[in-house]
Amino acid sequence: MPDDLDYSPLTAPVDPAAALAHAKANGDRPARDLACCAFFSALVAAAFFGFLSVPLNMYLAGTYPDGGVGVRLLGLLPPAIGLGLVVAVVVLRHRSGRRELIDHYRIMRFAGRNGLGYRMKVKDPEQPAGIFYIGINRCASDVVGINGPRPVEVGQYSYTAGYRNGETYRWGYATTPLDADLPHLVLNSRAKRTGTVTASGGDSLGRLDLRGPGAEAFSVSGPFGRTPEIQALLDRTLFSPDLLARYAERPVHIELVENRLYFFSPEPLSTTDPDTWRRLLALLTDTAERLES
Repeated sequence: MPDDLDYSPLTAPVDPAAALAHAKANGDRPARDLACCAFFSALVAAAFFGFLSVPLNMYLAGTYPDGGVGVRLLGLLPPAIGLGLVVAVVVLRHRSGRRELIDHYRIMRFAGRNGLGYRMKVKDPEQPAGIFYIGINRCASDVVGINGPRPVEVGQYSYTAGYRNGETYRWGYATTPLDADLPHLVLNSRAKRTGTVTASGGDSLGRLDLRGPGAEAFSVSGPFGRTPEIQALLDRTLFSPDLLARYAERPVHIELVENRLYFFSPEPLSTTDPDTWRRLLALLTDTAERLES
C-alpha cells in the first residue's frame, strides 16, 4: 500500500468550469438535472398551492365582495409561497450539485496526481459482495483503484430498492483480494445508525452464535455447522483487541467472499477528506494482512 500519497488535491481550490467540463466528459448533465428538478418542483408546487389558492379566493370573493388591496394580496399568498419554495429548492439543488461536481473533480485529481485509476461512474459494478446484487439502478461512483502488491478499490455505491416508492441506499466501500482460502462471512457492525449489509443469494448463511468482545461488536453470518472453526478464525484475526478498537472508532461492516475483503460504511469512503483515506487504507491493509497470517 502506498504510504507516500499526495492528498493535497483533495482540498485544493477548484475551478468550477473545469469541474463542470469534467462532469460532462464523464456523462453527467448537471444543467439538465437542474432543469428537471425545477420543472417538477414547479409542477408540484403549482398543483399543491392551486388547491389552496382557488378555494381561498372563492371564499374571499364571497365573504368580502368589495374587498380592497389587502384581500387581493391575501388571495395571492399561496402562489407566492409556492414560488418561494420552488426557488429555494432550485437554489439548494444547484449548490448541492455544484459541490458534488467539485468533489468528483478533486478525487479525480487526487487519483491522477498519485498515478491511481479513476472512474467517475460505473453502472452495475461486477463485485461478488451481497449488496451489489440488490435492487435496481446499481451504480458505483468515484471509483479509485490502487495497483501494486496489495491492489485496492475504493468507491461509492448506490442502488434503489423498495416495492413502490423505491428508496435509494448509499454505501462507501473498499475492497482488496486476499491470499487465503476463507469461508464466506458477513460481519454487521452493531453500532447505531450504520444499517446492515446482506450476503449474496448464492450462499446459504446463518446467524452464528459467537462469544466474546467481537460478538458484542458484530453480528456474524456464515456457513452452518462451522461455528467453532469461525470463532477460532475471528478470535485470532478480526476480533483481536487492537483491530476491534480501530473498528469502533469509525464502524464498518465487513464481508469476506470469494477470497476478497470488503469494508462497507454508510459514510463516504471515496471522499475529499484526507484523514478518511489515511485511516481507511491503513485499516484495510492491516485487516487483510491479519487474515492472511
